[in-house]
Amino acid sequence: MKTRFFVAVFFALMAFSSSAYVQAQSRLNDKDLQRLLQNVKEDSQPFRKTFADALKKSSIRKTSREKDDKELANTFTKQADRAFEAFKHQRRAEAEVTALVGTAQKIDALVYSLQLGAPAQPSWEKLRTELHEVAQAFGVREPYFESPAASIQPGSGTESCLTSAGAQRSAQLVEQCSQVTTSSHPPCDAKNTCSVIIEEIKRGCSLVARGAPRFCAEYPSPHGSNVPIAYQS
Repeated sequence: MKTRFFVAVFFALMAFSSSAYVQAQSRLNDKDLQRLLQNVKEDSQPFRKTFADALKKSSIRKTSREKDDKELANTFTKQADRAFEAFKHQRRAEAEVTALVGTAQKIDALVYSLQLGAPAQPSWEKLRTELHEVAQAFGVREPYFESPAASIQPGSGTESCLTSAGAQRSAQLVEQCSQVTTSSHPPCDAKNTCSVIIEEIKRGCSLVARGAPRFCAEYPSPHGSNVPIAYQS
């Protein structure tokens, strides 16, 4: 009886060790993570310019808000530089990445609520995707990617929606996304992560005041819109 007990314990420990090893192997190594942080740092520079140019043509041009919002992009660029340098020299950047994501949340709301369009929006979406990988690696929560309606558990946070959710669910998300997107470069593609597609659904639904598809009820506005939505019968 004791022998069987010890054998069971032995195999349980072996299974646990194997699982831990697989998880460790699936994580980004330091070199990859530093490269991602460098991408965020480098891409934040051109985004800052396109963002500032877009604000000059937006509904808040020549107001105090324009100046404040431009400063957000400047702050993001500085934070990206600090995060890269911190990880490069100390191999730690949790606090810096957390601050970066906090600023990203504010910029994300502006890009979509002001409907800045190209080239600012595609530039931001590229940058946000890079930051998403970094945040996932550090375990930093990204409120703008969350959706209580999505019953999806991606493995790494960076794999395609087709891979993580399967053909049927990913096709459903792509169809919903296509119905409500207003983006000139819509991310309604199963090759993107489910989080990216769901964020676009939430954004599109939040911009529809009347006649929104019924599935929009499953997706709370990502930017706290108070516009009442009349759903289709």
